[in-house]
Amino acid sequence: MARPVFFCARAQALARRAWGCHRPGMTRPETDRSHTREMLLHDLRQMGVHPGDGLFVHASMRAIGPVTGGAGAVVEALLGAVGPEGLVAMPGFSSEAYFPSELSREALSAGAVAGIESAVPGFDPQRSPADGMGVIAETFRLWPGTLRSDHPAVSVCLNGCDAAGYRAPHALAWACGPGTPLDHLRARPGMKLLLIGVDWTRCSALHTAETLAAHRRTKLRRFKTGPGDAPWCETPDVADDMGRLFPGAGAALEATGAVRKALLGQAQCRLCGYAELIDFAAGWIDAANAASGARD
Repeated sequence: MARPVFFCARAQALARRAWGCHRPGMTRPETDRSHTREMLLHDLRQMGVHPGDGLFVHASMRAIGPVTGGAGAVVEALLGAVGPEGLVAMPGFSSEAYFPSELSREALSAGAVAGIESAVPGFDPQRSPADGMGVIAETFRLWPGTLRSDHPAVSVCLNGCDAAGYRAPHALAWACGPGTPLDHLRARPGMKLLLIGVDWTRCSALHTAETLAAHRRTKLRRFKTGPGDAPWCETPDVADDMGRLFPGAGAALEATGAVRKALLGQAQCRLCGYAELIDFAAGWIDAANAASGARD
């Protein structure tokens, strides 16, 4: 049975309002015109990014759509939006310190494992790409003035006012928790989380939240501590979420009205307070893990 026309129109209007979009549908219509740095800067201003703010950003270039100047123009818009007194941070996670994921250690001889471990390049803060984080994060890593923390697997890149103060230290164990940039940034005034065209499953700050929870899912992270013949180590950390809790934690925060939804180019975005997210999600994840029987 077809729904009444007035129901569909009302649903579309509510969807447009939720995403800060006044055009038909939940996203801007695709056009032949490319977005510019100035257009993106305008969008950031409209969604509530102000000079002096801090932004921890996860972003999808594909979701934004065509941009004149590519990922560099996006980085310029983000840095321009927060200004010289602001700060932008992005994940700089690298796989160069890990045993190759396509190989099974259990199926190899001890000699073969030793040979592969010796050949693993190891993390170099200047050279190792932020693979898997997207072209915007990799462009940001290489941007003039960007600093990178020294965790071999879970580094953070920062650019802006007092970036050096938030970059270090970065503890090896519980790599998103206390003693890491992801936790240091909780204390920065005006710090916000910005998801650009990605959902809560990509939000590193939710790993910080779970680290702080009394009931948390855990794993051992094994990685090479540096290039060449550097030793390997195993450290405790929170487990990969795999979409089990993070979407629910994000949706619960959205239900409180604490998350601003808007568009950057064609990308659906979420903007919220950084510390507020972590504090809320730590409690939500703790309760969910306690209910499911998950233990540290």
